[in-house]
Parts: sequence; structure tokens; C-alpha cells
Amino acid sequence: MRPRNALTDSLPALLGTAHAAAFAARDSIARIALEARNEGRRASGLPPFPGIEAWLAELAPRTVCLTLLAGSGSRWQKSLEAARVRVAAGSASPLDEVAAAFDPAKPRGLFPVRDYLKGGRSIAIAAYALAAVRGLGRHVIVVRGWEDGIDAEVLAPLGLDLKSRLYRSQEAPFGKPLGHGDAAWQARSLWSKADYVITNFGGDASSRKTAIASLLALDASEGIELLIPAALIPSPAYPIALDEAGVPRGFGHAKLQGHGLGGSSAYTNVGVRVYRAASLLEKANFFRAEHWVEGSGYAIPGNDPAGHEFALDNVDAALAAEGRARILAVSMGEELRPAKSLEEVPAFEEAVAAVVADDRKNRGERGGGRGD
Repeated sequence: MRPRNALTDSLPALLGTAHAAAFAARDSIARIALEARNEGRRASGLPPFPGIEAWLAELAPRTVCLTLLAGSGSRWQKSLEAARVRVAAGSASPLDEVAAAFDPAKPRGLFPVRDYLKGGRSIAIAAYALAAVRGLGRHVIVVRGWEDGIDAEVLAPLGLDLKSRLYRSQEAPFGKPLGHGDAAWQARSLWSKADYVITNFGGDASSRKTAIASLLALDASEGIELLIPAALIPSPAYPIALDEAGVPRGFGHAKLQGHGLGGSSAYTNVGVRVYRAASLLEKANFFRAEHWVEGSGYAIPGNDPAGHEFALDNVDAALAAEGRARILAVSMGEELRPAKSLEEVPAFEEAVAAVVADDRKNRGERGGGRGD
């Protein structure tokens, strides 16, 4: 059993000055959050939750899981075309053969990869993202068509109740989607009345343990509007800059100002985010009202002017600048291996194998049994 330590058993410390100890406590974060939440309930005269399962059951009706599954991306399309060329030239790999048979109009989240969830021959890429948040709240999935395929190839194999999910088609008024912040804004009517919104992406190696820990840690905390699961990795492309109190103050991102805020190693977001819905709505409405230009899209200072996009990263940066965001540094590096091109599929499969195996550890202690 992990020895108790006043610092690492303190949820506020793990979200601040003791952030470096969070990963070592990864398997215990849900329990630590439960203890913190129950202290607050006792102080308010409420009965404590008997366990993590009961707490998750109370949170589920108040939470929306917003999974972004719109589009395939230019890198993905180029990699599929290259695979078709190799097949025609007679120099194809088995993966190329699968890619050549895959309808390029489909979202990449429907591409078949190795199944480490159910042990079958294959499962759609996006199943890993949906499995990570299964049962944590109502599912809202942002798409650009292919709803029937997603139902059949992603949700049904996971055993998700098709009556429990809602789709929102992301409009692309200028020929392409204008970012995941815009996707969240367009879907706002489906999540704005919730207390919490968990966001993730259909091509990521999302971790259920990370999603659960982050939701519980945010609910157990006061004065925090955004919790960003983070991994410490060498030279991340999108580093998070922390102040001396461990509070995020800046983000290096290709679509935001700056590209290098850290040194050789730094924290970086793994794709999952947990927001208080009211604050996400506040910032989404702000960026739409202040930076939308009719006829062209968004013009957000610091973003790539040619893209005209609004990213969730803009929301994150705004909340961080106000001191209302924290990181939870519990994520595995494997969570940062999305399948954005065909060449990345083998690494993605290795990553989800590791993530799924880790998620299955200590399932009873952290409440991972819900929906597993």
C-alpha cells in the first residue's frame, strides 16, 4: 500500500505546489478527491458519499461528455491517398490494404484498429475516446455526418444506449470547420445546463482513469473552473507554463501565441479537459461575440490569421489568465499519441494497449467499474 503523506494526500496541493507528486498518486487520486469531497459534505451537514461509485452516480446526471468527432483532417486524407498509391504500385503493407479499402469520406474515428477493449479483431479508433467517458454523463458527439456509422461502429460495440447520446453537426460556413472551440459553441444548447463538461477528441488514446480523476478532482475543489489533465514529457510541442504556485499561466500552441514556453521537459495537455459548464459557456460566448467576423470567421489575437479558428485552447488561456484553471499532472505519455495520420496508427495501437491496461488496475479503488 502506498504510504500516506500529508502533502501528496492533499488535493489542493496536488493541483498546485505539489503537482510534481500527482503522477505517483495516479491510482489514488479518485480516493483523495473523495476524502476531500466528503470533508466538504460533512462541513455542510450532508452525508458523505459511501464510495466513488455513489459519487459518480450523483455526478452523471449533471455532466455532459462532449466528444469531438467532426472531420478527418488534411494529414489523414493525405496519408490515405499515399496508401492507395502504394497499393496500386504493389508495395503495400497490410495497413495500407486496410486503408485503401476505407472510405476516405468517413471520419478517421471510424478507421478500424486493434481492439484492446473487448478483445475482438478490430474496433473503431473513436471507441477509445468514448469508452474513456462512458457512463460519466450524457454523451454529446460533434460530427459532420456519419451518425449511423458512429452508432453502429463505435457506440453499439461499447454497449452504449443509443438513446443516451445526442449528435450535433458542426457547421462549416466557409468550407471547413473553424476549430473545436467553435464546435463547443455550436453545441452549447446541448451542454449549457449541465454543471460539468468533459471534452475529448475522437482520435485520441484517452484514459478513463484520467477522465474520472479529473472530474472528481474538479467537483471536490472550490474556485477552479477548468481542470487540465497533463503529462510531463520531453520537449512538448504545446507546453503549459506554470507559476511558482503550480498554477497554469500560459500555453505554447501552434494556434496561440508562442511555441516554446518550457525547457527540455514540460507539462502538456493530453486532449481531455473538464470545465464547469457555466465558465465554458461564458468564454465561448465571449470569443464568439468579440472575435467573430461575418464573412470570414474568427479573428482572435494570437491565433493563426489564415485559419480563422476558435480553439478550446483560447478558452483555457482566458481562464488560466484569470487564475481559474489548474492542471492535474496524472496523465501517461501514451495519452499523447493520437492517430492523425495512417503512419501514426501503429503507435496509437501501442498507446491504447498501455492506457487500457493501466485503466484496469485498481478498478475498485478508483470507481473505474462504472461502465467498464
